[in-house]
Amino acid sequence: MAVPIARLYILKIFAKFLGLSLFVFCSLLVMLNFVGIINQGVLAGFSFYFLAKSLLYLLPNIVGMALPLAFLLAILLSLGQLSQDGEILALRAGGFSFFEIFSFVFYSSLLASLLLVWVNNWLGPEAFKRSTDYTISMLNRVTKIELKPRTFQQISEWTLYADKVNALSGEMRGVKLLRRVDKGGDTAFVNKINAATGRYGKVGESGLEIALSDGQLSQTDCKDPEKILYGRFASYKTLLPFFSASAAARKLNQREISTPGLLARLRAGIPDPQVEAKYRIEAASRFALALAPLIFFLVGAPLGVALDKRGRSAGFGLSLLIIFFYYGLTISGMVLSRKYPGLFPWVIFAPALLTGAAGLALWRRKLYAK
Repeated sequence: MAVPIARLYILKIFAKFLGLSLFVFCSLLVMLNFVGIINQGVLAGFSFYFLAKSLLYLLPNIVGMALPLAFLLAILLSLGQLSQDGEILALRAGGFSFFEIFSFVFYSSLLASLLLVWVNNWLGPEAFKRSTDYTISMLNRVTKIELKPRTFQQISEWTLYADKVNALSGEMRGVKLLRRVDKGGDTAFVNKINAATGRYGKVGESGLEIALSDGQLSQTDCKDPEKILYGRFASYKTLLPFFSASAAARKLNQREISTPGLLARLRAGIPDPQVEAKYRIEAASRFALALAPLIFFLVGAPLGVALDKRGRSAGFGLSLLIIFFYYGLTISGMVLSRKYPGLFPWVIFAPALLTGAAGLALWRRKLYAK
């Protein structure tokens, strides 16, 4: 029963440092995203509801980024503490192998890698898409109207311009409205409205009401320039909604598409080679980054045991060096894959292979030293 008790004890120490490290890294990443979303929201229409929703759906991606970092730091700190207290040496003197001592931590790294496979390839992209949708909704939700003269104001799908604006009365002169209607990713129609005078007013939180006088309206078919609808009006009233009706049909970033979705699009064929390269690199990097906890265990466990009297500061500094090395090589591999397609996908998995080989070499040296 001594070995299970020792495993549980080591796992308990490791879990304590893992929870603390995960909280710190997640908090930092949440704050960074919070500041970025706030800066965008203040410029348009800030909403606590959409902000909370956006951050909530970012959590899977934040945990996915923070978990490998926290795992490495927890290994170095926990094993460094056990080495300082002489507990690792005592277990080794009792005849227990390194694998028997660290088996529960190894299984934890394997479980973390499997969790990241699910997060990186399925949960994360879907959650990131939902987060982006809420952020865009917040940006399109105008809560304070400050129209300025001779300035183009984007409101949902409409672009509003006026030569003169009276912010107190809402009166305008030399008003121009423009809207592009997209179909299939291309602009299909262009609607233009010009008026000598007009007046604007906010209608709750649904939109901006525009009342125009003495103007013209036209609609141009971009695919057939000979088709033009034109008319004049003495008075015209319309509502510019704060929410874009085409938001659901926006073009998705590769980070918002699940890996099965990326592979399906690649099989169907993508005309743009740059977009195709982005999809391939994104799909491969998700699997490569999911290996990080397992790789960090291989390299972090022997280094953590070696931190006998060097203190926790050495473990923290060493974890930063390994993180910069691993993720620096990973990012470089993604750049090289895009520039030199012949290196794909080997260069993306090279950091995991190199770091894992270094970890195995450290284990070999440690085992023979003992």
